[in-house]
Amino acid sequence: MLKRSACLYASNSGVGLTADVSLIQDLLIDEYNIDVIYTQYDIVDPSPVPVFASYDVGIFFQEYDIQWLDRNKVNILITNEEWLHSQKLLLLKQFDKIITKSSFAKQLLSPYNNNIVNCGFITKDRYVPNIQKEEKFLHVMGKSAQKGSEHVLTSFTGTCKQLPLTVIESRDGCTFETLGANSNFNYIKDFISEDELNINLNKHTTHLCPSYNEGWGHYLYEGLSCGSLLYVTKLPMFLEWLDPDLVVFLDCTFQRCSEDIFFLKFRNNQYPHQFGWQVSQEDLDSKILNHKHYLENHKPDLVRQFFKHLIDQNSKKLFKELTDL
Repeated sequence: MLKRSACLYASNSGVGLTADVSLIQDLLIDEYNIDVIYTQYDIVDPSPVPVFASYDVGIFFQEYDIQWLDRNKVNILITNEEWLHSQKLLLLKQFDKIITKSSFAKQLLSPYNNNIVNCGFITKDRYVPNIQKEEKFLHVMGKSAQKGSEHVLTSFTGTCKQLPLTVIESRDGCTFETLGANSNFNYIKDFISEDELNINLNKHTTHLCPSYNEGWGHYLYEGLSCGSLLYVTKLPMFLEWLDPDLVVFLDCTFQRCSEDIFFLKFRNNQYPHQFGWQVSQEDLDSKILNHKHYLENHKPDLVRQFFKHLIDQNSKKLFKELTDL
């Protein structure tokens, strides 16, 4: 029996979207003959695929150009709602199906399309056995401006400055360099290999994830896969998918916009869903200082078991929605 054909379209961000494409490609590899078209920022000039190429299904990740929908019999969008431009919202009705990563996102986008399915999402299992755990904090900032890094910096230049922190960051202009003189601070700047990333994810007992907003949040679920203790913002999408007995939730307040937070500055009317939740600095500091209590009650094996069950469950939902056309 001949396989059906699929084309995956995405901007080549080198981070979350690239991970999304790779994960979906692996999920569907036995079901479809797959082409992948990456562009720098938008789906404008997706060579080297010939202009006459056509597919049974086109799966778009975040960005899309409406002209490329005609080459696919069925068009599906997998999106992170906080990065949808207002102009793109009006075109969502052109898709045969939209897959969201949370019930919250489905509710936000429901006025624009009547076939929206919430599947959650999937994340790569980063667990590596036999890596010695170290009682240290890890904050994986990467390139993102929405990870709540400003609050981590405030904690570790103030109340929590005597505690050991590692930051992995690849975005220009980060102020974490001001912690360089602190002997408790390990600052990993720029690109690191997969092996180095896996070692850091596995060896740090506690991961700090005080994001303002996330469509999904691979860095959080990668920490979960390693059985680590996670400190996470009480975002609607995290409350939906995470077990409160297995993570430390952080109190927060809703913020439509803020001149003090880089991620929340660009509102205007360009990104109507790019609001956020700002963690309570007092609550974050208090729970960091009380980390030994949380570690004593932490059950890494249960965390890993929960991660594997969640990813298996979401994989099945995604596979069904991406193959049952």
